[in-house]
Amino acid sequence: MAKMRVRHMFLCLLMAYATSFSAQNVKFFSSEQRQAAGKLQTIVMDFLERYAAQHQGLDAITLKTRLADDKVFFRRGSIADLSQVNDTMPFSINLNDRYYEVGWMKDQRPFVTIAFPAQYDLLLGMKQDEAQQRFREFLTDSLQRKGKPELPHSYALTKDSVLKYQSERFELEDMTNAVYYHLDDSLPVYDKAHLEYAAANLLLGHIADTHHRLYIEQSVYGMKSINYFITLEEWLNYCAAWNLKLFFGIEEHRQDGIIAIVIAQSRELGFNHLMSVVIPDKFTADRNCILKARLTPYIPIHNVKELFSKESKNRKKIQWK
Repeated sequence: MAKMRVRHMFLCLLMAYATSFSAQNVKFFSSEQRQAAGKLQTIVMDFLERYAAQHQGLDAITLKTRLADDKVFFRRGSIADLSQVNDTMPFSINLNDRYYEVGWMKDQRPFVTIAFPAQYDLLLGMKQDEAQQRFREFLTDSLQRKGKPELPHSYALTKDSVLKYQSERFELEDMTNAVYYHLDDSLPVYDKAHLEYAAANLLLGHIADTHHRLYIEQSVYGMKSINYFITLEEWLNYCAAWNLKLFFGIEEHRQDGIIAIVIAQSRELGFNHLMSVVIPDKFTADRNCILKARLTPYIPIHNVKELFSKESKNRKKIQWK
């Protein structure tokens, strides 16, 4: 009997090891595919491999409950079929409004199709408090962006003969992706005579060779905050790497400068970052001056309007539709 118990324990340990080993080696995508993918596609790839590994060996009831809780659905096949998926199979990754759909082909036929929310906590594998704590790391780890962002495709001439490029508007009146260029030389406006235009151009990434720093007061879980410095360039690098759409609006004019609102939106991951920035009047002349900012990261897209309404008490220009 003793020998049988020892043998049984050995087999259990062996099975646990085998499960752990296979879980660590779930691989749906090759290194070449990953290198060709962008930041967000890589996040989706990481999620799929991690999710499959974490759910190996679960009993049917637990598995069904977890899939339902995470709103992960198999339109074709099942999670068991993922054991047959490998990095030689043709695949597609599509974002449809607020959810992803990933499918693999086998023998030139659709094999497995999985759908899941475009939701940062699910895809990054971390809760809001952990994402907030790691946010500074994400800011400083992003690669240098290449050049200025593209100009919005629509433009109009302002009353003061400046070209206004704008293609999108956020949920707020006057909260847009508009940037401003001189008509005569096609250079971005950046002078004291046009502080609002210059501030928009600066915070939307259209001014080169500035050395502004941001002093960030960042909200974290538990009604707390953390403070740190980053460069404006690091913020813009992060936004470019994570494919965030930037929107800008003037909230208030004060004696010491402008208070502006910047919203960095990720439809791919289902969040907005909300930043209120104090921009001193000297910012166009002093390219080393510090901009003070209050930052609330990882606001679910449907909650940003409510949060802004609660926090902003002196709105002068920004109005809700």
